[in-house]
Amino acid sequence: MPEFPEVNVQVRYLRDRIVGWVIKDCGWKGKAHLKGLSDAEKDAVCAELADHNVIEDVTQRGKQIIFRMRRGVVTSHLMFKGRWSVEGDPFLSNYKRHRNPPKEKTNTFWMTNEQGETLFFNDPDYRGHVLAFPAIQDPADVENVAKLGPEVLILPETDAAFSKPWELGDFQSRAAKSRQPIKVFLLDQKKQSGIGNVYVCEALYQTRISPSRPASSLSSDETTALFNAVRHVIQQAIDTDLDYERFVMIYNKGEDPLGNPVSKDKVGGRDTYWVPALQE
Repeated sequence: MPEFPEVNVQVRYLRDRIVGWVIKDCGWKGKAHLKGLSDAEKDAVCAELADHNVIEDVTQRGKQIIFRMRRGVVTSHLMFKGRWSVEGDPFLSNYKRHRNPPKEKTNTFWMTNEQGETLFFNDPDYRGHVLAFPAIQDPADVENVAKLGPEVLILPETDAAFSKPWELGDFQSRAAKSRQPIKVFLLDQKKQSGIGNVYVCEALYQTRISPSRPASSLSSDETTALFNAVRHVIQQAIDTDLDYERFVMIYNKGEDPLGNPVSKDKVGGRDTYWVPALQE
């Protein structure tokens, strides 16, 4: 799944290409988009979005993308394979699902500007989604993004409505009260927003902490080290433009750089890579 760094690369692409667009057409297909509305209601929402509305900014909230419109707010979650691309200028990145251009047949949502340029949401497995809130002007009033925890990193692309950073003291306080495995705790988007599976595995490896340890069992030094490691590996991913070979040490690998075997287990239902010889 595209996580915080992968979404950040996508947001930067969108900011470069579509801010200022005046929308004259909007459309959708499939059941994933504009959830909770009838087909007629979805058509009405699209008509409202396309009535000379303007894309004023594109921002990030954890793993979600926010389109700030002159009238309303649009949010988008890429899920596993989704991405936004301007027709004729496909979004490509080093993320495994985004290395090749998208196929036209799996475009499931679109907005066209007054010059005839079209922005498509492409999703081969139809699991990503776009939600629109024409009557809401402040993203802070959109429930599905407001309920998320503090941002793991505050970047230029972070939406201004969610500028509260992930803080060490809050992380330590919450962890001390939780019996969840530390990996499950870190992946809870309501506790902190944006941390994904790859980056949790890498941070736990860097700090030599077992992913299945209860969060409350970690010492103050361990939570401090883990907090810093999570932020560091996510920043590395962004700084290297998703050059995974430069920062992924164990995820989807058979052994770590020291030659220790990497185990693949399930923790909280998620594939979990870790090194039993080092992580306690």
